Amino acid sequence: MVLFRSLFFGEVRKSIGNVTTYSGAKGYSVGRTRRMKIRNPKTPGHLRQRAKMKELLRLSLYFAPAAELGFPGRTAGTSCYNAFVKENMGAITATESESGEVVATVNYDQVVCASGYLTSLANVEVTVDTAAKKVNVTQEAQTYWSAVANPNDVLYVAMYEKEKQEMVVTGCRNRKESGSTSIALGKNWAVENLVIYAFMLSKDKRKASRSIVLQPTSNE
Repeated sequence: MVLFRSLFFGEVRKSIGNVTTYSGAKGYSVGRTRRMKIRNPKTPGHLRQRAKMKELLRLSLYFAPAAELGFPGRTAGTSCYNAFVKENMGAITATESESGEVVATVNYDQVVCASGYLTSLANVEVTVDTAAKKVNVTQEAQTYWSAVANPNDVLYVAMYEKEKQEMVVTGCRNRKESGSTSIALGKNWAVENLVIYAFMLSKDKRKASRSIVLQPTSNE
């Protein structure tokens, strides 16, 4: 930006080449340069970042059932989709294929579908009953409490089928209870495509824990 006095330009706004002038304060004219060409960066770094963002935006749609519950502490005006994308930039890797196309890959074990300062429930086991097409979630009661572990906090389990791109979220029992919760698999879900996440949610659903990945055992 340049400030100058000129009888030639006067006080009229004009454009000459890539310079635009207009009148400013105290009789001065203001000159600004305009970008003549809009660039579309295609450096490897930019292409990888775009591929990661595109994949994250797509994934956020399928993880919305968990994210809507799992990010209660997000700032005003921030959607669960925004919170999910922000939290999961590190869960996506982007590499260049032999054809030169940049391909984004999801590391599902690193995906976070809930975030907060509540503590996770320590003793949770998941068993997949292939014949009955259901998942059994077994939890042991917690015996100590704190500001980040209320006895009424509820365990939530989110099951995601990677190929079908479908998710089921189920509330189980609270911290002070022991027991098992049975969750039916989605229609035509393949057990080998399952990823199971767990997180705690306060009774009023205003606080959450960071989600963890549960490794299921098979009961065939």
